[in-house]
Amino acid sequence: MDMEKMKKWLELTNQYKSDNFWSNIFDSQNPSQFFQTDDDFPRYDVYQNESHICVILEAPGLSQEDITFSLSSNTNLLIKGVVKPIYPKEMEVRSERFCGEFERTIPLPEPTEAKSINIQFLNGLIQVAYPRKIENVTFHGGSQ
Repeated sequence: MDMEKMKKWLELTNQYKSDNFWSNIFDSQNPSQFFQTDDDFPRYDVYQNESHICVILEAPGLSQEDITFSLSSNTNLLIKGVVKPIYPKEMEVRSERFCGEFERTIPLPEPTEAKSINIQFLNGLIQVAYPRKIENVTFHGGSQ
């Protein structure tokens, strides 16, 4: 190893190093990003308009037989299932996709009942939709 190059490298890095390096290490990124796991499966988005709430789940390779939906409360959608590998483990060279059993609870923005939920599978996505229960509030104004 060339000692002169090492000295120049140390000088250069010391120019950019501040005394509060460790206290500012997470300023540019949220620390929770470093600890994300596959426990967040399936990933989902929630949308709403005036009449419906819709949850879109990523579910590549899942069929209706692989997944179950239930309400653990009127505001929590419980999803359980299993992602089966396409090929046997012995054939695996590299694997990034999640396989195995999963369970996830999705908090719903508004309460619902199981009989009101409509579920559709489409191209690796699952749409879970239900009507909003918006009460019409009327104002009866009068002169005082």
